[in-house]
Amino acid sequence: MVCLGQGYNRNRFEAALDILTDVFGPLTVTQRAVIGIVVAILIFAVLIGMTRLVTSWGRALLIWFALLLALVSAVLLVPIDTDDLMANARPAADYQAAVARFEAERQQITEPLNPLCEPQLLTHGAKVERVVVLMHGVSSCPRAFVDFAPILYERGYNVLTVLMPQNGFADRSTNALGNLTAEQLRDMGDTSVDIAAGLGEEVVVLGISAGGTVAAWAAQNRPEVDRAVLVAPFFGLAGFGPTMNLAFTRVMLVLPSISIWKDPILRDRYAGMPHAYQRQSTRATGEIMRLGLATYRQASEYLPAAAGIAVVTNEADTAVSNSVTHLMVERWVESGAAVSTFEFVADHELGHELIDPLEPGADPKLTYPVILQMIEDPRALEAIPRG
Repeated sequence: MVCLGQGYNRNRFEAALDILTDVFGPLTVTQRAVIGIVVAILIFAVLIGMTRLVTSWGRALLIWFALLLALVSAVLLVPIDTDDLMANARPAADYQAAVARFEAERQQITEPLNPLCEPQLLTHGAKVERVVVLMHGVSSCPRAFVDFAPILYERGYNVLTVLMPQNGFADRSTNALGNLTAEQLRDMGDTSVDIAAGLGEEVVVLGISAGGTVAAWAAQNRPEVDRAVLVAPFFGLAGFGPTMNLAFTRVMLVLPSISIWKDPILRDRYAGMPHAYQRQSTRATGEIMRLGLATYRQASEYLPAAAGIAVVTNEADTAVSNSVTHLMVERWVESGAAVSTFEFVADHELGHELIDPLEPGADPKLTYPVILQMIEDPRALEAIPRG
């Protein structure tokens, strides 16, 4: 009887969760940010109410608004340090050195990895005309390129698919992203270009989302890069412009890291993509945006080192701010850099991860030809319809 009763209650509970998930989740990055703001406001209201127990309403409001004003002022005045985010180049001298460096980097991974998330190196046994470096987004892993990397390999390219620091661990509900730093992302960019230099005469670095931020940094700092392809790059949160995103960056860097469930209803019961984490981190988000800010500041001082830059955006993107990305592109164009752009219109209803075949809204038949063209010859994109 007890077992039957528990099963009945469990089924009702799961049914309720399914209904709530249909209504509320999974949530976008912007929606989770809004939830965080609402929670902060509620906590602020509770603190005012508790203070009211020992003083008047007017004085309680005055005390907490003064404290809030002081806190906000302090946060907005905190400088965002980007001075140390420069390159430390050690390019591989030849193919053998590049392969050895790749294996050495793999050996440095100490955490158990999701079996889907191993970094990969697809080579033709020698240095070839072109190598393509693939960088996934935060909370994802190299599995995002499971269909795309073989296409590049079949075209005769060597393909290096890297694993972003603090990503790809076997525990998909880990809070490891709270340890991610802009310095780690910079080192990832440096190491990837170092290895690629020995794998191909022409180096193309492609990154999606946070990987696109690293690809932008590599384009700005590493002359070994012939072309950087930024796919839905993450320079800011969707729904907010540069001013608000700069404020959010400061807040996320100053406050303790908070791990946020991608689906706050199902939490660790949320399946999602089998190679992706179930949680995001406010600190990781701030650190990625800090690397993006460093790249923007560097672009204000000197031309990007890469010969060419290609940027692909998605008008329907609900994860990243296209307006901040356009600001980065404008900075490069104003400096005289060679930049090609392409934007998928909102009518396609594409998801954020334009390459990962498991991303909700994915359409490889539509997106892959454009991205491949960006890798090979962005100037020919006029032949591809955007509508």
